[in-house]
Formats: sequence, structure tokens, C-alpha cells
Amino acid sequence: MKPMISIIYAHRNRDTERIKISFESLKKQKLQNFEVIFVDYGSEDSLVKELEKLAEVFSFVHFYHLPVPQVLWNKSKALNYGITKASGEYVFIADIDLVFYPETSVVWEELKNPDKFYLFRLGFLDKKESQQLSTKYKFENLNPGRFGNVNGMILTSRESLLRVNGLDEFFHFYGAEDEDLFARLENAGYQKEQSKKEYFYHNWHPSFSGSEDSLLTGNPRVKNIMRINQRHFQRNRELGIIKPLRQQGMGSFISIKKAQALKKPDIKLEIPNILARVEHVLREELQSHKGEVVQVKFSEDDYYTSLKYRLKKSLGKQTQPYISMKEVNDIVLKEILYNYRDHNYSFMLGKDLKSIVFCLEV
Repeated sequence: MKPMISIIYAHRNRDTERIKISFESLKKQKLQNFEVIFVDYGSEDSLVKELEKLAEVFSFVHFYHLPVPQVLWNKSKALNYGITKASGEYVFIADIDLVFYPETSVVWEELKNPDKFYLFRLGFLDKKESQQLSTKYKFENLNPGRFGNVNGMILTSRESLLRVNGLDEFFHFYGAEDEDLFARLENAGYQKEQSKKEYFYHNWHPSFSGSEDSLLTGNPRVKNIMRINQRHFQRNRELGIIKPLRQQGMGSFISIKKAQALKKPDIKLEIPNILARVEHVLREELQSHKGEVVQVKFSEDDYYTSLKYRLKKSLGKQTQPYISMKEVNDIVLKEILYNYRDHNYSFMLGKDLKSIVFCLEV
């Protein structure tokens, strides 16, 4: 029988235990009227194998692995891909940290309406409360520390999502892609309904601090990305956008075969962390190599950390402006977001965090 609801998860490099907990709560649903479309967007190979085995345990799970570890995390692309694979008449966008009330699927059956979309409250469990999830527990006995209405969960028709061309794939890393979707659905004429009951709890994990975007770590991040995403959402709202601008399809990704071209660059460039060199290669030189694969390696110049440079800088003597590797990182990532997000590219930070390799099929 064709499922009525397609539950879509988007994932990259999270632990399988919390995914299993979420699937187990779905297995307990009173009404099995759904399928799960689980989209893995570029996780490590060892984790993909674990996920494949986990998916085999739950008959309702359809597992899709998109082999794109070389590109930046884009939840919108992953969810859009899931929407294209969904066979249900209605779609619920989930989160791998969700624990479902046993009668959630019954509620969905009652709510579905082609002219509306539904948002839901989310109860957040603290660390101690979440430990119960690995044992036999009753949903009714869990005690959330707080509730929130702003989250990415939505129940809507698949047709409505196709009509607005899915989520806006400009949004990278995290923030505002859900609010933007809700606003565009309203612009398209769909009515928003906010459920006040609690059908979902959130499995605890360490909270993410936006201040971490100011640090250079092995996980690519951009300083001020939340505000950039928020500004994009506000622009869309101000213009009454229905379909994302500059977005042709939904959920397209770079195939393994196409990505292989990046391993054989036509041109290799070595660029020190000198501001003028970094800006020129990204904003001018790359554009002169249309149709070619260009590899740019940005490295921290030895002079940048030398005593001579520090002395000249402290004395206010004129010297070539250098920038930190974190600043290089942010400039490169913003170029990707604004200009190359749909190109065949790869981005890799060196383990010592003193080099960045950006490869692009221009």
C-alpha cells in the first residue's frame, strides 16, 4: 500500500544511536501509514555502512546516500532531494533528534489538508532525561525542560513543496531555511496552522554556540552566517518570493563521476595569506579560467608569523596586509555561497589548519 506520509530526514556525520532512537519511536506508531526517506549528505564511509545496516532493521526506511563529503553542508539540498524521492501524498520534515509520540501518525491522518501546512511545538529533554531514551520508556513519562515553537518540523502536501520549488538552497550550515519555507508557502496561498499540543520531544545534544563560527576548526564554518542567512530570508519575505531566485531545480548534487574531474586540475595555484592575493584570485583570476578545473591552495606564509613582521606591524610601518587563515576561510566560503554553490567544487581544511585547498570547475 502506498504510504500517505513521507517523513524526511537530512543527515551528515551524526551518531547512529540517536537515529535508532528516533526510528524506534516510529516503529511504535499506532498507525503505520508512513515511509521514511533518510538522506545522508556526505557522511564518512564508515558511518554510511553503519547507517545502511540500521536502515535494514526498519522496513519503513528508504536510505539514500549522496556521496558529497567534499562540499559544504546544505540541509536544504538534502531535504529537497528527499522530497523528490518521497512517494507519500504528504510530507513531514523531521530531525534525527526527534522522539515521536506513539499516536503522532494518527494525528497526521486527521490533520492532512491540501490547503494548509502545520507547524508543531517541540519539547526539549535535558541530558539526564534523554538517557531514558536508550532504555524502555513511556513517552508520557518524559519530562521536557522547555518547549519551543520555532523549529523545522512541518506537515504539508508534497504538491505544495513542489509548487514552491522546495527549500531555498542558498541557506548553508544552519539557520532560517525553515522560516523561509514557511513564509513562501504562505505567499503561495497555503494557510499556516500552529499545533499547541506536544507530539515530539528532542533528544539532548550539546548546544551549538554561534560564537564557534569565529574559530577555525576542522569543521567548515563562516563567521556571521546566521545573520547572512537571516538577511536572505528577510529579502525573500520583503519581495514576497514564492520560488527561490537563482534556483532552477531541487536537490541536485554532484555525482561521483563528475567530482572525479577535481582530482585532475588543469591549473594549480599557490596563494599565501596576503589579502590582495586572496581577493584577486577568487574574484578575478578564477573567472579567467572558464571551462577549466582550478585548484587553489591557500597557505599561511612563514613571514606572517615571523618576528620581523610582528615588529613592523607594531611600529606601524607599511607592510603587505596579511589576514589570518580564519579570514581566508571565511572569504573562500562566502565566495562559494554567493557564486559557486551549484558548481562542481571541493573545499578542504588542512589538519594543521594552516592551509586550505579549494578546487573548482569554473
